[in-house]
Amino acid sequence: MSIYTSVETDIQGCVLIKPRVFNDERGRLVKTFHADFFAELGLQTDFREEYYSVSKRGVLRGLHFQLPPHDHVKCVTCLQGSLFDVVVDLRRQSPTYRKHYTVHLDDVECAMLYIPPGLAHGFYTLSDSAIFLNRTTSVYNPGSDTGIRWDSCGIDWPDASPIISDKDREMTGLNEFQSPFGHPVG
Repeated sequence: MSIYTSVETDIQGCVLIKPRVFNDERGRLVKTFHADFFAELGLQTDFREEYYSVSKRGVLRGLHFQLPPHDHVKCVTCLQGSLFDVVVDLRRQSPTYRKHYTVHLDDVECAMLYIPPGLAHGFYTLSDSAIFLNRTTSVYNPGSDTGIRWDSCGIDWPDASPIISDKDREMTGLNEFQSPFGHPVG
């Protein structure tokens, strides 16, 4: 039996990866990365940066991405707590251009979402506190860091009045965003 299963999402190249979770009287073991499994799926894994954030209930972060040439693959998971996780396809030639996909990520199933370049990403914290882990294939570049406004994509968020940063509140709406992303990769 594999230590992972993968589920193709409605958005090309975006894959939900579900690890086997090993629980016993000591606690839990979850393998969050295995190069051979990712390679079998043809997923890019030359991760260059990894970080986590801690958010309280009601916090919405997103919808973020980096512009080319600093765009990147992301692989995200929730290490503690529970999140409503979202991606929006910004690739002009994609059959799901401007469509979104949502998934519940938590510390019970420990699923990971593999996000190809050209997708905006964000999440809303459902639990009292949550730890969100993000791996990327490029390092943060302030000049390429941007996003689209969280409430401009038709997403049915769990809360219409989330706690958001000024930066996220002032992002460009989806209808005004001129996407530099073309064909889906992968």
